[in-house]
Amino acid sequence: MFCQSNLSPFIHLLRSPSLILSFFIEAYTQPTETTMLKKPRVVIIGAGMAGLTAANKLYTHSNNTTFDLSVFEGGSRIGGRINTFEFSSERIEMGATWIHGIGGSPVYKIAEEAGSLVSDEPWECMDSTADKARTFAEGGFEVDPSVVEPVSGLFNALMELAQGKKKEKEKKITQNDVVSGLGSIYENATSVGSFLKSGFDAYRDATGNGGNGSLEEAIFTMFSNTQRTYTSADDLWTLDYAAESEYQMFPGEEITIAKGYVSVIHHLASVLPHGVIQLNRTVTKIEWESCEECPVRLHFSDGSVVFADHVIVTVSLGVLKAGIESDDELFSPPLPEFKSDAIKRLGYGVVNKLFVEVSERNFPSLQLVFGREDSDSRFVKIPWWMRRTATIAPIHSNSKVLLSWFAGKEAIELEKLTDEEIIDGVLTTISCLTGKQVKNGYVNGNDNEVLRITKVLKSKWGGDPLFRGSYSYVAVGSSGDDLDALAEPLPKINKKSGQGKCHDQTKVHELQVMFAGEATHRTHYSTTHGAYYSGMREANRLLKHYKCDF
Repeated sequence: MFCQSNLSPFIHLLRSPSLILSFFIEAYTQPTETTMLKKPRVVIIGAGMAGLTAANKLYTHSNNTTFDLSVFEGGSRIGGRINTFEFSSERIEMGATWIHGIGGSPVYKIAEEAGSLVSDEPWECMDSTADKARTFAEGGFEVDPSVVEPVSGLFNALMELAQGKKKEKEKKITQNDVVSGLGSIYENATSVGSFLKSGFDAYRDATGNGGNGSLEEAIFTMFSNTQRTYTSADDLWTLDYAAESEYQMFPGEEITIAKGYVSVIHHLASVLPHGVIQLNRTVTKIEWESCEECPVRLHFSDGSVVFADHVIVTVSLGVLKAGIESDDELFSPPLPEFKSDAIKRLGYGVVNKLFVEVSERNFPSLQLVFGREDSDSRFVKIPWWMRRTATIAPIHSNSKVLLSWFAGKEAIELEKLTDEEIIDGVLTTISCLTGKQVKNGYVNGNDNEVLRITKVLKSKWGGDPLFRGSYSYVAVGSSGDDLDALAEPLPKINKKSGQGKCHDQTKVHELQVMFAGEATHRTHYSTTHGAYYSGMREANRLLKHYKCDF
């Protein structure tokens, strides 16, 4: 494998024998000051999926002969928003959880290569959810599946319409006489929320179901709340409808990783020599657009400074938003308007997971249906932060660990609550919806057993300054073009002249600041495989720049 760096200094030397002699004398006497053989310094900020994918690619495809490579991670661990943890002697995921479709997913391929898809230890496999769930509604009664399933089918069909599978699904819905006139609905929609409301209204008009109308609406809202956790949007009315059809998914089942998502991260990092990854190194300022030999200067929280030829920034969209909005901006000079505007327009939300250990096994998977504010069956005891939680379910069929997902304002509030407040809120909700009585802070379980919550663990992605949230979405007012703009490297080079902003016609250094991470991928944003693809993209960009095989 051969990588071609800048050969112009050597061509200049060959034209003068005296210069050749002086070059070798200087190289012998002062080898550390010789810059002609200097490898380009590449710094990757962030040791998550995107950063470690880029590092892995650059290291393995340059045979460690082309780049002086470093990965700086602000936290005390690698993985970023991937964080496998142990709770109640079981393996859980505090962050990224699913491989979204095993057909074609690069994450699935890595997990398979690493032997991570099987384990003798219990893990968060979620084998007892959806198809086995029992649905309870506010008012203290169980909802028959015959009422839930048509609404579930409607919601799924509408989401598939929004995601671009409209012709097939529209035909299916019409054949079942469920919804008519969907063409005008999706043609006029601006947000996913408005589209879903129009679809449900059309369904209700078509079925003429007045008796169960409010219950069906509450069930539909439950599925919408699940969708909020998929997207991280606090409200689906803020989720852009047009961009939804650009989002791509892999075929095949969705699975979790038996040996933990972090095993994929460790597999990527395993090829890197000791010392390449440096933990607890938080970057506070990125100075770029310099015409000096090393055009990027990185300032760290400990006061140290590192110079680089190229920096791949893989921090979250939340950190970028904070970086351009603070008085002490992360970038100097500030990012160009096209990029800062894209950062401002794109959506970025908070999703948190709540794990509770309960005193009994075989707890059923629950789907939670809450009434509207004006509902007569509304229980005032249920705390507001539980009311948009769609499910409480064991992480596997024989587990005492239950999991609930929270998004938006409720996810942020969850981070502030004490364990006691969480226990009381969860037990009260279970009691009010299932009709079981709470006694002394406990819910009466099966066969008069007392259900107790003995441990609590929650993620806190919103309050973590290294992430400031969970993942991105295309908000109303933004588009896929903003994701592409965020991915564009800096500085922008005039393609005709090859010049940037340096004075005296000095050729500007290209690819000074590059961007990777899930929020930079147009069709796979919000996912680990989107982060993977973005890391590969930026690594390949550098390899191509230095004419390396890749």
